[in-house]
Amino acid sequence: MDLENASARLAPRSPWQAVDLGTRLFRRWAWPVIRTWLAFTLIPYGLLLWLATSQEAWWPLLLFWWLKPLWERPLLAWYSHALFAEELSLRQLFRRWPRYALPGLFAQLTWRRFSPSRSFNTPVWQLEGARGQQLNQRLQVLHRAPSNRSWLMTVVMIHLEQFMSFALMALVYMLVPWQLNLELSDWFFEESNLQSLMASVCLYLAMCITEPLYVACGFSLYLNKRTWLEGWDLQLGLTRIGKARAGTSAALALLVGALLLPTPPAQAQATLPADTKDEQQQVIELLAGEDYMPFDTFTYREWKDQDEDSEDSSIWETLWKKLFEWLTNSESRASTDKPFSIPSGLLWGIVWAVFAGVVVWLLLKVVNQMGFRLPGRQPQNAIPTHVAGLDIRRQSLPDDIASAVNACLQAEDIRGALSLLLRASLATLLQRYPVPLAAGSTEQHCLRTLRQHHGSTPALQFLGDLINAWVRTAWAHRPVQAAEVKALLSRWQSLGQAETAHG
Repeated sequence: MDLENASARLAPRSPWQAVDLGTRLFRRWAWPVIRTWLAFTLIPYGLLLWLATSQEAWWPLLLFWWLKPLWERPLLAWYSHALFAEELSLRQLFRRWPRYALPGLFAQLTWRRFSPSRSFNTPVWQLEGARGQQLNQRLQVLHRAPSNRSWLMTVVMIHLEQFMSFALMALVYMLVPWQLNLELSDWFFEESNLQSLMASVCLYLAMCITEPLYVACGFSLYLNKRTWLEGWDLQLGLTRIGKARAGTSAALALLVGALLLPTPPAQAQATLPADTKDEQQQVIELLAGEDYMPFDTFTYREWKDQDEDSEDSSIWETLWKKLFEWLTNSESRASTDKPFSIPSGLLWGIVWAVFAGVVVWLLLKVVNQMGFRLPGRQPQNAIPTHVAGLDIRRQSLPDDIASAVNACLQAEDIRGALSLLLRASLATLLQRYPVPLAAGSTEQHCLRTLRQHHGSTPALQFLGDLINAWVRTAWAHRPVQAAEVKALLSRWQSLGQAETAHG
């Protein structure tokens, strides 16, 4: 790595200035890195997406997301060479893949997979080649205070990726012709193959931007931390000064020799002997050691303008001041003999434990809302009260469904008639065939779940035809004919009589 060939100015920056440098790196080499991302991920993502669509499963896409550290390795390899005036071709990236992609990959795909500093830590494996104890020591040095904010950058990138994905889905929804003016909730929450395919494609298009940007920002944070620790800017500055002085001294020596000496001067030795260099390096290491130059780091909190007494401060500002004062003096209070003093470590442990509990609770709620179940957990066949916004409780339905449907048909209310028939059918079938359903399930999800558990019975075939008629009427704004509604009502009555006689 030749620092003098760097295409960016290596200087100590704040973490967010370093992230801004990463955005500039991405903007400069946007097409080469996006092309690299497509070359390594387009075919695997296409195969996994086909597998997910054909099997109606979500695990292939989860596998692609889990392998993100693998897909990011070629991007980091390209950035690390391009920054120092060597732009790798796709052939070179594929040829060198085992050398830069495998080191540390197992750790990043297992216990380090959820590390929020992944983009910052990856160069230690891939570029430095650190292993074992050396790796742990190197990570400890790079993560010393002040913080590099890599975890916060990861949080920002996650939100940016999600916002871009939903924005693309909303754009597609707005471009759909009015003849297919479906419900917005159907496009975002329905789990049919079309909606899953569209959401997956939008997510991949968003990752084509966010993943190269994420790698560039993490790499710039890593370079900034090394610049702070190793003084790269000082090294470059001293090298330039040394070269300038060496050139001036050589020119002056040649001039003096030409004027004073009758014979050409002997060639001056440009470099010092090897033993002299070794002695100088030993002296530098000795003076930089703990005995001569101790280095201590500490962190403290201070409220800005705390010496100024302001009578206009709000209650929130007063509370924050009290909190910072309490945190600053927590260690001294813990060392006193007060019986109710609480150490700051214990307090922060309680806070983080409560935070972790809230996060786990929210994750379980989200998983439950999405319909997923833990492997060892038995699903509860609770009958939902609402399906796709339709109230299917018995007390909300009229006593005589047939009369109510015929009354709606006489009033030319096709939507109301189908709504009553669909609500009554769902209430009856879910009561007779209980299945595990998540809260907020749509009618299509109910139909697929019933077919998975009970096969294709005549009642479920009728429910499929009824749902298709409801979708055309309520969503596509193409109402069916009244005769078709009457035929569906007759089938519903005959199914009810047949099942009653069979029971």
